[in-house]
Amino acid sequence: MTVIAIDFGTSNTAIAILVSVNDRDIATPKTLSFDHISNGFETNGGKAWLVPSLVYLLGSETGYGEFLFGQQARSQYLLEHQSRRLFQGFKRDIVASFRAPAREIDGKLYDAEGIAEAFLMELWQRLALQNIQPTKLIFTVPVGAFEAYLNWFCNFAERLKLPNFQIVDESTAAALGYAITRPNALVLVIDFGGGTLDLSLVRTAPISNATSHKQVTKAEAIAKSDAYIGGIDIDRWIAEHFLRQLGTTRSQIEDIHWLSILELAEQFKIKLSVAQEVKGIWHDENMIACELRLNQDELAEILEQNQMLEQLREAIDEVLTIGLNRGISKAAIEQILLVGGSCQIVAIQQLIVSYFGKSKVKYGKPFEAVAHGALVLGQALEIEDHLRHSYAIRLWEPYLHQYSFYTLFEKGAKYPCQRAEPLILQAAIAGQTEIWLDIGEVADVSQAEVTYDNSGRMTSSQLLKQSDFRSLVANRQKSDVDRVCIARLEPSGQLGSDRIAVDFEIDDRRVLIATVSDLLTAQVLIDRQAIAKLE
Repeated sequence: MTVIAIDFGTSNTAIAILVSVNDRDIATPKTLSFDHISNGFETNGGKAWLVPSLVYLLGSETGYGEFLFGQQARSQYLLEHQSRRLFQGFKRDIVASFRAPAREIDGKLYDAEGIAEAFLMELWQRLALQNIQPTKLIFTVPVGAFEAYLNWFCNFAERLKLPNFQIVDESTAAALGYAITRPNALVLVIDFGGGTLDLSLVRTAPISNATSHKQVTKAEAIAKSDAYIGGIDIDRWIAEHFLRQLGTTRSQIEDIHWLSILELAEQFKIKLSVAQEVKGIWHDENMIACELRLNQDELAEILEQNQMLEQLREAIDEVLTIGLNRGISKAAIEQILLVGGSCQIVAIQQLIVSYFGKSKVKYGKPFEAVAHGALVLGQALEIEDHLRHSYAIRLWEPYLHQYSFYTLFEKGAKYPCQRAEPLILQAAIAGQTEIWLDIGEVADVSQAEVTYDNSGRMTSSQLLKQSDFRSLVANRQKSDVDRVCIARLEPSGQLGSDRIAVDFEIDDRRVLIATVSDLLTAQVLIDRQAIAKLE
């Protein structure tokens, strides 16, 4: 049995393999390296081989319409400096609710989904070149991944014609990647990569397996939290910090110079994980050499100004609060496992250590833990999980002339489950003949708002939070599980009168099921219809 795990990251992607002869073998995960496109990163546990999540579109002089990937894409960009031909951060664009429009190059349009698919397809083809034929493929996704992103992954797997395909969240996989399989171990995974911050409080427990006659590990995700923030934001903040020092702004320089200072900012960020201060030269649009400096204290101040450290504090507090409500104290957490390149930043580590103490914080496998942990799923591991988001129904308020949403199931609810009381709905307009059940995901989204004076000094900084409703209807697939639930009214509905009662439940496959009854006619209009796959 050959199992492949792909940890598709915003900045870098890890691909790991697990080969076993039979179900009784215990194999060791191994990270794969691909010639010319992989890049080695030094860690406390040795060198980790990753593929930079970069795609470069060649022009007519070098190979019109062809793609380069990973380290080759980076090298070609440094050679040609054609910023529009370099695609980066495309994973984050897919995860986002609002994304940049498709990019037109040489008369063709390229969107985030198409670039991401080309990137992953290249990795898949390189597996074949190494004579690797997977019998199972596991993709890892952020804790807060919405249905649209998960559907995109599932559709991609279908195009690969994979008979054995699985998705697991990155934080839970990371716990297993750190070899946390002791029964009843309680760990907090902080996964801070290029695009997202994900936290997961995980407990392991042994369960019996009568089929294989061996002990199976079960990982239970007790509490989760996430924020749409990552290393690429930090790179941008550092670059903007440099531009303010030079008396200019992002809008006043060309894209090629912005990308070059962004790349320098990323190098500074990485080097500051081990050095107190970093120096470098950046050439502006007039090719004047500008010396730039940054130290660890200044980086910490940049993170504080842009509310990143505050978002990390809030995410930790949220997980601890959920855990406490379930009878788990902060002191009961045995280890804090750090994953992702952004967790190498000294200020991030210091904040986490201040919460939990130095002895509990582990950061030996920042880049490979997720992919290696996902492979443990190929060794008969079971996961007991909770909903990653709250789910709500969007309702039209006829007297207020606006939409509102009513929560059906709270984030963290354990499934299968059922609402104790039916939801009673009225017609939104007189003479209404249909009532649509518009179900969506709800997540708390934080955004930092920072203002500066003419001298580049920060004048204010605040963290704005709001609930983001994302309708599942917009991403509906044509299948029995994903279709719009419509209650048809006969006779038509009237304002001010209760008309239908809806009972909601979630089965063991995370499918939302609705039963709709007409209160006027006492008829069952919809009997246990599956209307959405939840995450």
